[in-house]
Amino acid sequence: LLGLPPTPAQVAEFVADDAPQAWERLVDKLLASPHYGERYGRHWLDVARYADSAGFEYDVHRANAWRYRDYVIKSFNEDKPYNLFIAEQLAGDEMDYKTYETMIATGFLRAGPRVLFREKDNPERRFDYLDEILGTIGKGMLGMTVNCARCHNHPLEKWSNNQYYAMANLYARVRVKQGDAGASTVFNTSE
Repeated sequence: LLGLPPTPAQVAEFVADDAPQAWERLVDKLLASPHYGERYGRHWLDVARYADSAGFEYDVHRANAWRYRDYVIKSFNEDKPYNLFIAEQLAGDEMDYKTYETMIATGFLRAGPRVLFREKDNPERRFDYLDEILGTIGKGMLGMTVNCARCHNHPLEKWSNNQYYAMANLYARVRVKQGDAGASTVFNTSE
């Protein structure tokens, strides 16, 4: 559960415990450990394409990326319901009870690699980033690839060109704002 082997002292303690509920107590103790969220949060961070830097040739450090990582770990440790976990990451800025934490959760939309050109000046990059976000949502949350629907329909695929662009419209306002040491997600409704 923690991704680490038990210490010899922990093994000896468990072996010496003859109580009928020893196994259940051990499992509860491991689930209560903050290391549980670190272990299982790593799987989600892989899905979310999390990195502390931007990737590509402009591999700039993202100074605040750790906030999203810590949000994921905390969510696992608090046993946050999956539907809420997903909703916060996809629309935390639009929720009725918007909080600092739900805003950080939207880091999911920004976690992927970026070439640090201004999207406003390079619209082709902007649509590539949007396609990357939609692909991650499709593969990571829907269990299907949706990216090929950007260009065409296939008769046997479950995701159509119209569905792709309907979903793209939901995230069309996501913009990347350039910062001094990295970039952050900005939801710009003025454009």
